[in-house]
Amino acid sequence: MEIKPGYKMTEIGIIPDDWEISSIKNLCPLQRGFDLPRKQAIEGAFPVIYSNGTLNSHNTFQVKSPGVVTGRSGTIGKVVYVEDNFWPHNTTLWVTNFHGNNPKYIYYLLTSIGLHRWGTGSGVPTLNRNDVHEILVAKPTTNEQKRIANTLSDIDSLITSLEKLIGKKKLIKQGAMQELLTGKKRLPGFSGKWETKTIDDIFSYERPDKYIHWDTDLENIGSVPVLTANKSFILGYAKCADGICSNLPAIIFDDFTTDSKFVSFPFKVKSSAIKILRTKHRADDLRFIHGLMKLIKFSLGGHKRYYLSEYRHLEVIMPSSEEQKAISDVLESMDSEIKALTQQLSKYRLIKEGMMQELLTGRIRLI
Repeated sequence: MEIKPGYKMTEIGIIPDDWEISSIKNLCPLQRGFDLPRKQAIEGAFPVIYSNGTLNSHNTFQVKSPGVVTGRSGTIGKVVYVEDNFWPHNTTLWVTNFHGNNPKYIYYLLTSIGLHRWGTGSGVPTLNRNDVHEILVAKPTTNEQKRIANTLSDIDSLITSLEKLIGKKKLIKQGAMQELLTGKKRLPGFSGKWETKTIDDIFSYERPDKYIHWDTDLENIGSVPVLTANKSFILGYAKCADGICSNLPAIIFDDFTTDSKFVSFPFKVKSSAIKILRTKHRADDLRFIHGLMKLIKFSLGGHKRYYLSEYRHLEVIMPSSEEQKAISDVLESMDSEIKALTQQLSKYRLIKEGMMQELLTGRIRLI
C-alpha cells in the first residue's frame, strides 16, 4: 500500500506523521458516576447526567466542568458534553482527566468511536470501562485538536439552530391549525357559516382486505410501501405488483387506536384493522378534513374497533369547499417549509458525520 508523504502506517492504520497512538485509558480515563436516588435529588442549578442525557438537576455537583459523559447502563453509546458543573449519575461513565487534551475534541472522538459496540448483556446493556480503556485511537497535537473541535462545533451550532427553527415552525403550524381548522380565525374573503356534520356524513370507507401484505418478509427490496396508521407509518416495501391501493388520495385509519395518516401514493397495508377513508363529496378537501381529525380528542377504552361503533358518529364543523381548500393550501405551505428545513437538517447531519470521520482520523487536515 502506498503511503502519501506526511503519513505513516501504524497498528490502527495510516495516520499523520505528527500524530500519536494512545489508548482511551491514557487519553481520557473513565470512571463510574455517583448514585443519586430521584427522591433525594433537590432541584438546583447543576444538571444530573443519566445514561440517556440530562433528566434532572441537583443543588450540588460532583464534577467541575467541562465534562464528557457516556452511558454505562441502559442507554449505551450516547455521549454528552457538559458545560456546567454537574453530577454524573451512576448509570454513566465520565472522563476523570483530560490529560491536557481538548475536552470538546474528546467528546467528538468518543462520539465517533461508537461505544455501543462494546455494550454487553441481553437484558439491560452495560458498558465496561475496562473494555473501552483498551481502545486505541489516533491522537493529534492539542492545537490540531482545538481546530478540529472548533470546526465540528460550528456545524453543531448550525444543526442546533435549524432544530430550533423547525421546532418553532411546527409550533406556529400547530397554532394555525387550532385557529383555522376550528373557525376561530378566518382567512380573508371568507365569512360564511360553518356546517355541523358527522364523520359518517363526510367519509365513505373501504375495508383493506385486498390490499393487505400477508408476507412477513419486509426487507425493503420492493418498491410498494407497506403502511400502518400509527407512528412508524411505512413499515417496509413489498415487491408484489398486485393488491395495491391506487385510488388516491386517501386516509388510512387504525380502527383500534384511531390514529390516521393522509396518503397520496400507491400503497399496501399490514393490518386488517386499517380502514381506508375517502370523501363522499368530491368537492370536500381531504387534506383539510384530515387536519380536522387530528384535532379530535377521542378517549380509548379497551382493545376494540371504534370506527363503526363510535368514531363515525362524532361531529365536526365544516366550512365551504372553497374555504377548506384555502385553509389546506396555507397549512400545506407550512408543511412544505418544515419539510425543506428537515431535509436541510438531515443534509447537515450527514455532512457532520462525514467531517468527523475525515478529521478525527487525519485523512483531512485543517490548515
